[in-house]
This record gives sequence, structure tokens and C-alpha cells, in this order.
Amino acid sequence: MRVITWNMRRAKTGSPSWDYFNDIDPDVALLQEINEIPEYINEKYDSKYLKAQSKSGNEQHFGTAVLVKGKIENNFTLSSELKWIRDEIKIFKGNLVNCIVKPINQKPIKVISVYSPAWPIDKARIEGIDISDIKLPDYSDIWVTDILWRILKHAEPKDTERWLVAGDLNSSETFDKKWGTTGNYLTTKRITDLGFYECLRGYQKQLIPTFRHSSGKIEDQLYHLFVTQSLANDLIECKVGSKSLVFDKSLSDHLPIIAEFSD
Repeated sequence: MRVITWNMRRAKTGSPSWDYFNDIDPDVALLQEINEIPEYINEKYDSKYLKAQSKSGNEQHFGTAVLVKGKIENNFTLSSELKWIRDEIKIFKGNLVNCIVKPINQKPIKVISVYSPAWPIDKARIEGIDISDIKLPDYSDIWVTDILWRILKHAEPKDTERWLVAGDLNSSETFDKKWGTTGNYLTTKRITDLGFYECLRGYQKQLIPTFRHSSGKIEDQLYHLFVTQSLANDLIECKVGSKSLVFDKSLSDHLPIIAEFSD
């Protein structure tokens, strides 16, 4: 079973990034920043697609998606014991696209395709609320990644359950080295502390950059792919896509993460 997660940089139906996607030929895809899905992709995949939230509170022109060769069986509830987080889940439903997928000849998997924007949630919505046990050290804000962490903490996935959580977290531990903070490292550590395995870092045994800045520098891993232990046990390989194809041909400023699991 091949899984990818990729920020496709506003891909439309005629974007060449879809040709590269088709060449990778994933069984399950968790995608971010897509404007449109071509018909020839829709013919191969069942999909769930929702528009992402903008900073102003309106829908973005682009959205977040889950695609599967097989069936999207149904949704499952993203929740929390805290009402304000449940409210944020509703607001960011297009940034945390969740469903249960049933790939061909595979057992069902609970998936969340994540697009965490580079801006925090509106402070006005959480004014007067104690966020001290949720916010990251060095920060006074709450981010979509913090909401994701509380969702997963509340769900308490078991090692035997099949969960796949991946996408553009807009968070890299290299940011901490540049800014003298610790929050970006803790963003991923809090998720792995819940029992999730980070496939790219775990398989490669080192940080693998996934993003090219406008300056041309490639040094930050903004993309992450987490699975529960039952899927981690089946991991064969995890890598990033081709820099020469993705960056040099301007398909995206993000490399996809590609993971292979045994059948």
C-alpha cells in the first residue's frame, strides 16, 4: 500500500503536478492546497475535499483532501472534552479533513489530512479561556497543530488501531534553532508521545527537508506523516519525492512524503 501526503500549491485540473501524482500512483493520498481535482484522477479515486479556512474567517480558494483507491466509508468524530476546541474543530473542518478509508484489499484506516496555516487561531475566540496546558512554551498563541494534538489525545488511539495522520504542519524543528524556541520540536513530539510513529524521521533516522523557500534554501521539514503502531509495523520505506521534478519544474514548493506499507 502506497501512501503520500503533499501540499500541491494550488493545483488546478491542468496542473502538471497531477501528472506527477499519477506517476507516483498512491493507494491513499492526503493532500493540501488543491484547487481542483482532474476528472481522470476522480475516475481512479474516491475522495473527500473541503475548502480550508482563511485568516479572515472565509473559505480559501484551495482545500484539503483525502483520496483513496477504494472507498471512503464514512466519517468519524473529531472531538475534545473542551467545548472551545470542539468549536475550533467546526471552524477548521476544511483544515482537518477526516474520514475512514477502505483501500482495495486493505482493512479500514482512520485518516486526518492536515493543513495547519502559518497563522494562529483568532485570540478573540479564546479570550478569558485558560489555555496554559495546551499552548506551546515560548508561544502565547494556539495553532491548528495544537487543536490536532488535543483531538488525538482525546481519541486515545490504540496500537492495534489503524490511524494515518499527515500533512502540512507548517512546523519544523529547524525553526527552533533559528528562533531560539522549542515549540516546533514539541509539536511533533507531543504527537509521537501519544503513541504515533513519525514515518519519515523514523525511517530515515534524520530530519529530511521537504520545503524550498523563495530564497532557494531547502532546510526545513514542514511535512509529517504519523501512523499508529499497527501500520508502523508494516512500513517498508518512507522517502520524499524527486527534487528535480518537484522543485526544478515548479510543481510545488513542497516535496511529497511517500510511504510504502506491506499488504
